[in-house]
This record gives sequence, structure tokens and C-alpha cells, in this order.
Amino acid sequence: MRAPPVSAPQQSRAALPSVPASSHAALWRLRAGLNVAALSCRNRTPVAPAYGRLLSRHRSLLAAAYQAEQRRLGVTAFDREQTRTYNRFANQRSPREFCRSAAAIAGQAAAMPSTNLVPAARGLASQLESRLR
Repeated sequence: MRAPPVSAPQQSRAALPSVPASSHAALWRLRAGLNVAALSCRNRTPVAPAYGRLLSRHRSLLAAAYQAEQRRLGVTAFDREQTRTYNRFANQRSPREFCRSAAAIAGQAAAMPSTNLVPAARGLASQLESRLR
């Protein structure tokens, strides 16, 4: 007798590794989660306005994080990691709670000076990921 196949939602809910200690990796993970939220929370709690401010205010910091992550992982591994990260954020157990938290986190991150966002990124990403469980 065979076990039933694992459904797609269960596979996509595989745990992400803990938020990376590297400031660039944590910042890029935070940006990925907020990107998913900006797209998926439109009809709940809007995240896109604060996410747009985050992208504008921290443009050079985010560009540096992107380049650092591509160098660290290599382009192919970086793309695989991004796909896995986006899929995980897209499959929330409670979209309403995830969107509410994402809106608050995006607003907080957008309001910070870049020098404060770097050390805060790991904690903010952890807060956002905690809403996936």
C-alpha cells in the first residue's frame, strides 16, 4: 500500500531556513516577502503604497543586497532560492493576518533611514515569516 501523494500546498509550505544572519540576505528576504504581500494583499490590507516607498527610499541599499546575494549564491542558486522564497510567502495560512502584519512592517521599514533598516532587516523578516505559520 502506498502513501498518498503530498499535495502542492503542503509542499509549498516547506519551512524556509531561518532568516539569514547576513544583513544583505535578511534584507533581500524581507523585500521578497513584502513584494509578495504588495501583490497578494490588494483586496485586504494594502501593502503596495508602503512597499513602493520602501523601494524608493532604500533603492541603493536594495541594489547592493541584490548584487551581494547573486555573488554569494551564484545566479542559478539565487534564482532557485528566490522561487522557493516567493512560493513560501505566497502560501500563507491566514492571508488576513499576513497582510495586516506585512502592511505594518512595510510602513515601518519604509520610514526607517537606510542605516537603521540594515540592522533591523533580520527581525522584520522574522516577524513577517512568523505570520506564515
